[in-house]
Amino acid sequence: MKTNKILIVADDSPSAVRAIEYGFNLAREVGARVALLYVIEAALAEGNVDAGIFPDQAAAGLTADAEAFLQHMQQRYGEGIDTEQMTPEGDIRKIAIEMAQAWQAQLMIMGTHGRTGLNKLLMGSVTDSVLHDSPVPVCIVPNV
Repeated sequence: MKTNKILIVADDSPSAVRAIEYGFNLAREVGARVALLYVIEAALAEGNVDAGIFPDQAAAGLTADAEAFLQHMQQRYGEGIDTEQMTPEGDIRKIAIEMAQAWQAQLMIMGTHGRTGLNKLLMGSVTDSVLHDSPVPVCIVPNV
């Protein structure tokens, strides 16, 4: 099966940056298009009215930051690669799976934060959740 479309799930963590670099390198090798997906967490976009940060302002600020990050990553690692950038708001587990289907990706690439023990139990693992529910193969890039 030819890999024509690679969806890279990103945030601004070091593990995601490694996944982005890996994803662009792989895309370059196989001649694939890339979609960079940065999901804005709905809870963060709610703002803090008590502090004078209204939901519209919070969402706009988070979106602008995400778009700037993705643009920087594309410039740094994606030269010459046909790339789309996506910054939807919602639950990353759900959105990553939906976008893989909607964009018709053949491969999804994600980093992992490497949480273990109680931290993993309390915070959960986005990567584990996506890995188990994804309709396409998922490549996990470790945080080494």
